[in-house]
Amino acid sequence: MPKGIAIACAAVGMSTALLIAFAMITTTSQPAMANAAIAKKTGQACAKCHSAPPALNAYGKKYKEGKK
Repeated sequence: MPKGIAIACAAVGMSTALLIAFAMITTTSQPAMANAAIAKKTGQACAKCHSAPPALNAYGKKYKEGKK
């Protein structure tokens, strides 16, 4: 097989492998699950400390610092 064709076949093979890997990852992955331990402990909703999880709002920052 000429060298140019071998390189083209290798490129197509690599592209196909990457496409299959991408498809498997995007179709089998699950969204991250939040840990609601503090919400359960305090009885408050997660939104009490988070406005856009995982970032803390002002109340959440005070709670983390122990200044409830």
